[in-house]
Amino acid sequence: TMVLASLAPVFAHADPKAGVQAPTATFLSRSKNVSLNAFRGQKVMLWLFSTWCPSCQAGLAALAQEQTALTAGRVHLIVLENYRNGGYSGPSMQTLMNQHARSVESAPNWTIGTATQPFARVYNAKAYPDIYYLIGADGKIEVVGSAPSASMNQILAFARK
Repeated sequence: TMVLASLAPVFAHADPKAGVQAPTATFLSRSKNVSLNAFRGQKVMLWLFSTWCPSCQAGLAALAQEQTALTAGRVHLIVLENYRNGGYSGPSMQTLMNQHARSVESAPNWTIGTATQPFARVYNAKAYPDIYYLIGADGKIEVVGSAPSASMNQILAFARK
């Protein structure tokens, strides 16, 4: 199996792991079911987070600030609220987008939504406040990470590939 030195130890037991095909799963966006498979052929950053998490709010702002680099790198961002918001109440995703990422709210390379319970079982079974997957155009997971504002160099390196 492939092990990336950059993976935070907390994700040593994350499923799915870097090096495997991203499993198919369906999330909600604009009240519609959307399959992750619909993005095959594109580089994807799949990020699940809880809206009450301060570092997640910072990550949202940081990603919005890097929109030029992410667009240039043809990265499609799928930004999902954790299933049941990780078990705690928090601001709505819309409120967070307005506060931290208004500039990218309708950007074509951003898909905003909510993780369904089956989606969360696949991509965030341990219910981390935030977890992201960098998925290559071939559908293979390249990196599993957390806290985009603290790991932006890794995300931008993925965009430059």
